Amino acid sequence: MEDYKEEKKFGKRIIYWIVGLCFILSGVIWFFNTGQKVVETGIIRYEEFQEIYNSCEKLNTDLCNMRSLPSDDVMFEQFSKAQRINTIKTNLNRWVEDYNFKSKVWTRSMWKGGKLPYELSVNNFTCYNDSIN
Repeated sequence: MEDYKEEKKFGKRIIYWIVGLCFILSGVIWFFNTGQKVVETGIIRYEEFQEIYNSCEKLNTDLCNMRSLPSDDVMFEQFSKAQRINTIKTNLNRWVEDYNFKSKVWTRSMWKGGKLPYELSVNNFTCYNDSIN
């Protein structure tokens, strides 16, 4: 009878150890999966800010190029130069607003590259306020 009780206690200990080991392993796996998702999200956010900033730079370049063209260029037969410039400025405004909105969200802005500004303004772009030629 004594041997049976000892075997029963030993069996319970083994079961407790197995259950405890399963909890520890599941916790470690959860931790590593969560860490991987955080890193992936950080990379996505970093790229997102960089892409928005690059889009703003490209629109600024397009605006400079558009302003340098003469008003009687063949390109302006269907839409005037002023209309095209206004469209580019509207797109630039939209991208700047999107950048600033995402920059104010702490969980996103903490992944922004160090060379990027906290907020953008259309006045940061050289061709935004130039007069139409």
